Amino acid sequence: MAGAGTQLKSNIPGPTTADIIDAMRGRCSWPSLRGALKKDNLPPGTGWAELGGSADDKLGNGPKLRQFLSKYFHEHIIAGERYVQLYDLPDGVKTALLKTLKAATVPASAFLGSYPLPLSSNSLLTAPSDPTLVEVRSLGNDDYALVYCSVRSYDDRTKYEYNQLPSQVKQTYQGIDELITVRKVHFQAYDVVIVRTSLERIEVCIDQPSKGIGNLAGVVLSVFGTMCNNLPVLKGAYESLPYNVFSAIAGIYFTQGEGTVRALSFRTLTGSRKREKMIKSDDDLRSEKFHHAGAQAVDNQLKPFELEVDWDSNVPPGKVEVAMKASIREVSNQDSQLAGFTVTADSVSLIAVGINKVIKYL
Repeated sequence: MAGAGTQLKSNIPGPTTADIIDAMRGRCSWPSLRGALKKDNLPPGTGWAELGGSADDKLGNGPKLRQFLSKYFHEHIIAGERYVQLYDLPDGVKTALLKTLKAATVPASAFLGSYPLPLSSNSLLTAPSDPTLVEVRSLGNDDYALVYCSVRSYDDRTKYEYNQLPSQVKQTYQGIDELITVRKVHFQAYDVVIVRTSLERIEVCIDQPSKGIGNLAGVVLSVFGTMCNNLPVLKGAYESLPYNVFSAIAGIYFTQGEGTVRALSFRTLTGSRKREKMIKSDDDLRSEKFHHAGAQAVDNQLKPFELEVDWDSNVPPGKVEVAMKASIREVSNQDSQLAGFTVTADSVSLIAVGINKVIKYL
């Protein structure tokens, strides 16, 4: 990518709406998509199958829906659910960095022929597991997103009660209470590094962490290291430590009106450890009667170490969720540590809102 040139373009026709919907099934939350459709005054339907039928309509809402899905998927490639670690941009590199980014080319790779769509299931089995650059996207204001694809896998576990099993399986496993099957599922990850020269910050955003990625810190270093091979001027950031975001857990929780707290894990001075979670999606844990009374009983001397919170943003419009999870051991440490957190939103601008909310309390 370091050489001069223009963004590599393909002669392959753009993805069809059916292709886009199929790709979205594997990475987009249907409730989130349904909410976004409603906000755009588009009929959400009852599921993915009905969505495809509505998009095929040549008249009515069909054209607008197809345009919406294309834009939504384009944004979701660099948004969605992300595990984020933050780094400072090294001093004195901005000019050289921007010169390289503005002249960036993307080399041919196993992923580029189908990008932004994922590879087929068969092709994924032989595609690289190492981060591979597939796009350098300008976000405006001299900010850029570098997209790296790779193949990952997770174990899909299904539990069957004994009375659900076929007779021949019951004969083979007589006396068991349940049977658990494990299927390895391969998927294409779209990791993103956002270089915000405007804020002198680097955001390493790992795709879909809830799919059972083991060592998230290791994945961050792998993606970040690959980016530094493309952009050697950022090596200093790679060799530095990520932001310590632990203080944002208490900072957000103890600030009334800062988002809506959905879940909290904390330790009290009386020695108890608790995890509380709201059932209703529109209620704030801070004002829930049981939690509020308990917090008052210990004079609000809570030491939180896990937090789930969301915000309804007006500019840009939409919802962003943040989850921060540290070890309970950190509440006893003088220098408590948390290197990363999860942000979930439909667009990269909303991801930025979530990140900025965390940084506000550091």
